[in-house]
Amino acid sequence: MSRIAIASSARRSLMGWLLAASSVLVLAGCMAPRPGADLPAFGDSVRHTKAIQTYQPGDPVPSLGGAKAAEAMRGYRTPAGGAQQYSPMNTTTSVSLP
Repeated sequence: MSRIAIASSARRSLMGWLLAASSVLVLAGCMAPRPGADLPAFGDSVRHTKAIQTYQPGDPVPSLGGAKAAEAMRGYRTPAGGAQQYSPMNTTTSVSLP
């Protein structure tokens, strides 16, 4: 291989590296210092809702009386729409063995 061909190959390689480096610098200059800094504060409502539903030490604890707890349990046990719930405890079964 001749010296001219080697020099030309080295020059192309150097030009490729310079082009890649300059592209990286140009694209880095377009990047925002803090991505999303210009957007509205999304997620604040979720953070607020989580904060008001989380017990913090020193917060007052509401009491749960017996009648209120019984009504809550009754509500959990009745199906939606007020339909009768199937209860296997109220049925009788008989098994005859041979």
